[in-house]
Amino acid sequence: MTTVCLALVLSASALEGQEDPQRLRGRVMLGGLGVDSAVAVLHRVSMEEAGEVDSVLVVPGGDFEFRIERPPSVSDQSNILFASVRYEGVLYFGPAVTEADQLDSLYVVNVFGAETAPVEGNPLPVTVRNVFLERWEEGWRATDLFQILNAGERTLVAAKDGVVWSYPLPPGATSLELGQGDLPPDAVTFEEDRVTVRAPLPPGERMLLIRYELPTLEAEFPAPRATETFDLLVKEPAPTLDVAGLQPIDVVALDAESTYRRYSATDLIDASVSIEEGSEGGLPSMGLFAVLLAALLGGVGLFAYLRPSVRPIGSRRPLAASAGPQDERATLILKVARLDESNKGVSDPDARRTILEQRAVLMARLRGRS
Repeated sequence: MTTVCLALVLSASALEGQEDPQRLRGRVMLGGLGVDSAVAVLHRVSMEEAGEVDSVLVVPGGDFEFRIERPPSVSDQSNILFASVRYEGVLYFGPAVTEADQLDSLYVVNVFGAETAPVEGNPLPVTVRNVFLERWEEGWRATDLFQILNAGERTLVAAKDGVVWSYPLPPGATSLELGQGDLPPDAVTFEEDRVTVRAPLPPGERMLLIRYELPTLEAEFPAPRATETFDLLVKEPAPTLDVAGLQPIDVVALDAESTYRRYSATDLIDASVSIEEGSEGGLPSMGLFAVLLAALLGGVGLFAYLRPSVRPIGSRRPLAASAGPQDERATLILKVARLDESNKGVSDPDARRTILEQRAVLMARLRGRS
């Protein structure tokens, strides 16, 4: 009897010494209200792996809960968690959980109703367009960044045999390729001097980055519909230029060896920016601008916009804004997870290779922050 009592006491003491696993308590929200049904999936991402950890049914009202056996911590910054929810056929991601303290707050995944775009695509405005030009082999290479705004309250999805968004590119552009951005590689194509997007576009902004080559600097950049800000940056040395549609602003120095002539305009409507060699007026004196991150034109792509990709409608982030190291790191990890998600079900070898190459680039950047 004494032995049994002692065993019970020791067992109770051991249980008291064990910490209960922490929990991620979340809610799936649609228009400020919890949804009645969905499946929430928990993901864990590190520099070595990425994958689904658990899944649960969302109860009426939108609530869900996950047991977290290994919560993120300051000492284990490679351990990142986030949840995803598929709603009306569209996959939505919640924010990255990078510290255990975040588990004390309600974790919200916002979803939206779906709306089918016209077959030819929705005429969405471009809030920011940055075009960087540099000499490349026998011609010039362009890095073209778009931030596309869906100002509605529903996610735009493609109709059968249709697209969500389409935009003209400079005539004669060659070697078009997709860079890092917010859209899955298999949902962006190039067709007859146009870029087309078939991926769902939720409310808010999405970044699209593409690269292409031009035979000469004499080129035309169509800018149909509304463009809030258009910046053209031409890397020196370059001939004197006449840029129709934009004003010369200054010379931007990215580092001691790279300077760019900057031309800009705001609130463009159905415009066209054309470049011709000519005798431009003198630019203002050189200035070091905190308008760009050092990696703007690196071979790995443009990462000047590393804060979370969806911003509230109506908010604006100036070109000078940059994320803190932890924010950048969490966003990079989330991008890795999104690439992993988009890789599922992709059978085309070239598409899979593109996804894996993009993932390798992101992982290299993550290792640089560890």
